[in-house]
Amino acid sequence: MTLRERLRALFFPTRRLLTADATQVLAGGALGGVEWVVPRARCQYHRAEFSGLTPRRRQAAAALAARQHETAPTARSQVAWSGAVAHIWVWSENADEAAPPGAEFAWTPESLLRPAPALDGVRLLRLVDGFEGQYWRDGVLRASRWWGEPPRADAWGRFLRGCGLPAGTDVAVPEDPGWARQPWASRGWRLPASPARLERIAWQGVFGLLVLLAGWQLAAALTWAVARERLDSSLASLRAQATPLLEARERAETARGTLEGYRRLAEDGLSDYALMADVATGLPDDGQLRAWQRDRERLQVQVASAEADPRRFVSAYQSSDTLGETSATPGRDGAMQIDFVLATASGRGDGDLP
Repeated sequence: MTLRERLRALFFPTRRLLTADATQVLAGGALGGVEWVVPRARCQYHRAEFSGLTPRRRQAAAALAARQHETAPTARSQVAWSGAVAHIWVWSENADEAAPPGAEFAWTPESLLRPAPALDGVRLLRLVDGFEGQYWRDGVLRASRWWGEPPRADAWGRFLRGCGLPAGTDVAVPEDPGWARQPWASRGWRLPASPARLERIAWQGVFGLLVLLAGWQLAAALTWAVARERLDSSLASLRAQATPLLEARERAETARGTLEGYRRLAEDGLSDYALMADVATGLPDDGQLRAWQRDRERLQVQVASAEADPRRFVSAYQSSDTLGETSATPGRDGAMQIDFVLATASGRGDGDLP
């Protein structure tokens, strides 16, 4: 046995049935913890395909689909993957069959630990409690149904029709394939042992390393750790104190900018009502204002008119001392967009004052 195989066996979980007697299914390693096998009789099986999603989004979509099938607050679910196909098992906890207190919880559906068939087709499995009919195609589980006792011909025929197969065949002979050490579908990345057990191992290794350290190296490491902890705590405290001040400063800067804009508008002495009157004098007889937007010395309006020549609008405001530079651009539905660069009060000489 290679070193890699020995490490894998060391972290292999001990599997027990999630029943009142907690029967052991497979023995594991010393650091593998306990994995509870949920009998198929307690599970509801659902299948979903996410070939239209990217691999990164499939996990979230499968988790959402599993929650939709959880009908009770105590319901749990397990998702396994065969390519883009998600196999979802949902079950509810029973008070008399729950894992013992203090156990390191990890669950696996019974169907996932029954070895996959060598050939495609329909088979009937004898389980811990009841029987399960499975339909495999292209090496992927396509349908699953559970019965408390061997199904009769009519129930077996309904299962076959649900699989899209002819219902005239006899009921399959129940078979007991035993237990597989590894599930036949991927459950994604998992820790080699339970988090609690890995944490204990990590702390034991750290403690052993500290014992081997000597002299000033240990003192320097401890001093550095304490200093870093104090520095992080001090920085966190300073950030907490400075956050309200920074937020207040940002609000003040925003308010100052707004007031500055109002002050400049007041200094310019240009009222929107007066500007509207100046714009209206240059419009054609059928011209109507549709939109008005002013940003300090810039003004943009939209006019609805049968007049489609931009030069007509530009020439109408060339003599205006207030509206200043003018440009017109045809828009949709007969609209004309006119842009003005306003001649502010500060930009006009004393002789140009109205």
